[in-house]
Amino acid sequence: MTYLRKMLCFLLAGLIPVLPVLGVGAEPDKAAVARSWMSIGGALLSFTIMAATGYALCPEGTPLSSRLLVALPVGTVAAIAGGIAGRWITDTVLRREPSRLVSPFLGAGLGALGSAVVGGIGFALAVAIAIPVVEADPGYWGPFNYPQAVGMGFLAGAFWGGLLGIPVGAVAVPLISIYVAF
Repeated sequence: MTYLRKMLCFLLAGLIPVLPVLGVGAEPDKAAVARSWMSIGGALLSFTIMAATGYALCPEGTPLSSRLLVALPVGTVAAIAGGIAGRWITDTVLRREPSRLVSPFLGAGLGALGSAVVGGIGFALAVAIAIPVVEADPGYWGPFNYPQAVGMGFLAGAFWGGLLGIPVGAVAVPLISIYVAF
């Protein structure tokens, strides 16, 4: 039975490129508005999530100044990366012109990819700033040395960012498709 399920999944995944992905085209004004709002939305969402992550990464009892020393640069870099990722997602959607049937799937993939990059960059930066700046008990940061901790931060941020980006992209791209009228 599991073999049949696996074959069905591979068959459906292979049929996705065959589904209609071309729309009727986008008006330039609507495309510019979609690019702007996706850039702003990606920047705000990235700043909020990564600043909160950088703030929460510090051990309990850390002074506010040390927490903000981690949270603000991480949030700022994540906002820049999130704005770029949002614009990239919008440009890809406008180039592909997905139908309303395909847009949630395309959005899930693009959202996962864009959010994985933003999450990886943001969390690696949070770890890179927090370890030398924040005073913590020995062993708080784990058994890793500094470069390993930053690398693990990148992998963890990419995983959780990509996971969070799936539903966000699956909602945002159909909204773009509806607004631009593909």
